Amino acid sequence: MRHLPPLNALQIFETVARYGSFTRAAEHLCLTQGAVSRQILALEDYYRLPLFRRSPKGLTLTPEGEQLLPAVREGFARIEEASMRLTRQRTELALKVPTCVMRWMLPRIMRFQAEHPELQVQITTTWQHEVDFQAEPFDAAIVYASAPGTGVNALPLFDEYLTPVCAPELLQQRPLAHLEDLARHTLLHPTRDHRDWKLWLKHARASGLDADAGPTFESLDLATSAAMQGFGVAIGDRTLVCEDVAAKRLVMPFALAVPTGSRYYFVYPDCVAQQQKVQRFCDWLAHDRTLLAAGP
Repeated sequence: MRHLPPLNALQIFETVARYGSFTRAAEHLCLTQGAVSRQILALEDYYRLPLFRRSPKGLTLTPEGEQLLPAVREGFARIEEASMRLTRQRTELALKVPTCVMRWMLPRIMRFQAEHPELQVQITTTWQHEVDFQAEPFDAAIVYASAPGTGVNALPLFDEYLTPVCAPELLQQRPLAHLEDLARHTLLHPTRDHRDWKLWLKHARASGLDADAGPTFESLDLATSAAMQGFGVAIGDRTLVCEDVAAKRLVMPFALAVPTGSRYYFVYPDCVAQQQKVQRFCDWLAHDRTLLAAGP
């Protein structure tokens, strides 16, 4: 049997080399600085060679360390690539979904599961609106962008149209019969730059309203949830809130819905395009989207 150096120490060695610091490497790896230092010392003891030069200005690789680093990076890259291929051969469909689209997506996934019980969908929710299939172990994802990006197969789902939403009970206390009535309500923002409310108010030609007033949330989903609890009026996507509106958890007090130029896509890489699990889910989702578009 080949006698290999400790692989965990090699991973720590690569991280220290990348950051040039025990402290920053420890923060990245969620370890103590002492633990990182001990792993490097163990690796140097294994090779009986110094791998780093230590100085008041920081760490630099020795010639031996520079010789080792490319091999370590190539080795871990090949392991990661092989692992990615293996995980994508599993029978479950690993799907990455932004939290803001889960209200719209979850009922569809449950209907798909009921119709195809032999294929399980494994959902990972995220704040992110993008995916890197080369670095992340997903078969497919829902992304939000003006374009789906390069190197992926994409099924357009729906365009984003912004419109105010609030709880029905809120209107009983303070009606929203006119744009000016918004001044009596708290505006709930799903973005830090408040661009969504600013865009809608600009198209509505509303004057005298402060688009920067009101609390800011980390996502559209959180702002919509706050609106549902009666804390104010959020700006939301009309498609994402349609089921909450149908269930009378939310209302859309104004008819105006403003397009942002962005869209939600179902995307997947070429390496899984021929896999039955991806084709089956994509075909089903395309059919469901057609039924949705054909509705009232």
